Amino acid sequence: MRKLLPIPILLLPTLLATHFCHAAPQRVVSINLCSDQLLLLLGAPSQITSISYLARDPNASWIAERAGRFPVNHASLEEIIGLHPDLILSGAYTDTLLRRALKQLGYRVESIPLATSIAGIRDNIRRVAALIGRKSQGERLIADLDTRLAKLRQHRFSQRPRALFYQPNGYTAGDGTLQDEALRLAGWENLAVKLGIQGYAPIDLESLLLAQPEQFFTSPYAPGTQSLAQHRLRHPALRAVTGGKPMRVMPYRYWLCGGPMIADAIERLRQVHP
Repeated sequence: MRKLLPIPILLLPTLLATHFCHAAPQRVVSINLCSDQLLLLLGAPSQITSISYLARDPNASWIAERAGRFPVNHASLEEIIGLHPDLILSGAYTDTLLRRALKQLGYRVESIPLATSIAGIRDNIRRVAALIGRKSQGERLIADLDTRLAKLRQHRFSQRPRALFYQPNGYTAGDGTLQDEALRLAGWENLAVKLGIQGYAPIDLESLLLAQPEQFFTSPYAPGTQSLAQHRLRHPALRAVTGGKPMRVMPYRYWLCGGPMIADAIERLRQVHP
């Protein structure tokens, strides 16, 4: 009988690394609001070691109530190290120096891109689900989202009123944004796209009024606050051009991060469709 040779000791680190790469992480730390929400939606509670403090902010987080059950962090290096994570989820705009330092210390850091379309939302769900070993949960979440979107797409609109998102400091959402895709699925024509605006960009008041929008939408970060940036949202010309229609507020938490909440956003936009 052939005798099995012992595994060379030099190969042990490689074999151990391979094993842990395939094992689902058990101490996941998220340091970005968008990765927070996907982790909370997909992860097993025992996996979620910490999420960012922003996940508990109801103005920013779609699932703030659920976030209240988990410890939070403020994305400091010492704090994260003390949590002993085996996976750190970050965002596209997370501090580059922080991510670099964590990687240099040997931690696994994965950055989740910002979703600017429904297709991007699906990609991010699958990515996070795969990273935490919860692929089946990811596919179920996508199936639920697609079922809701399919029902929304069944409606046929006889008209598409001209609409536009108008944000503090005069910013709007043009082509290549979640707001644009949501407006179109809810039966509106996005005037920002018609005016050639790409992504999130400012629009001057004259161009806005000449385009003759029939409805304005806005998403202030903190409703009820007063600032110079928000002052232009109350310009009397805006109410006049729409025949006195009030500017409709869409909570910022629907847009700050791409996720299943996009279906809720579309439903809300449709509710005010004439």
